[in-house]
Amino acid sequence: MSQRLSFGHLLGAVLVLSFIIGFAVYVLSGATTNRGTTGAIASESATIMRAEKTSCTKYGKYASISTLRDEGLLPLKPVYNSVVYLPGKGCGTIVIGSPVYQLPAG
Repeated sequence: MSQRLSFGHLLGAVLVLSFIIGFAVYVLSGATTNRGTTGAIASESATIMRAEKTSCTKYGKYASISTLRDEGLLPLKPVYNSVVYLPGKGCGTIVIGSPVYQLPAG
């Protein structure tokens, strides 16, 4: 008895093969390492810090991310880092950090 491949079987085989090839490319490209991510976190943090220092010099205080973007001081929307701004003496205090690689409390 001869069996015919249906369109569903053929489509399933193509999808499985595509997934396997895509996953192999993902692993072989080094995407599973954190080197690229940690570099991106550091670069983004440095960009935010430069914008904050410019804000401090120009306006006498640090600012929120949205204010920095509105003023044209920060050309990007942060992906990895967040900023906590606390008013105070001088420009105030900022804490720039990334929750991406923080260790769990324990």
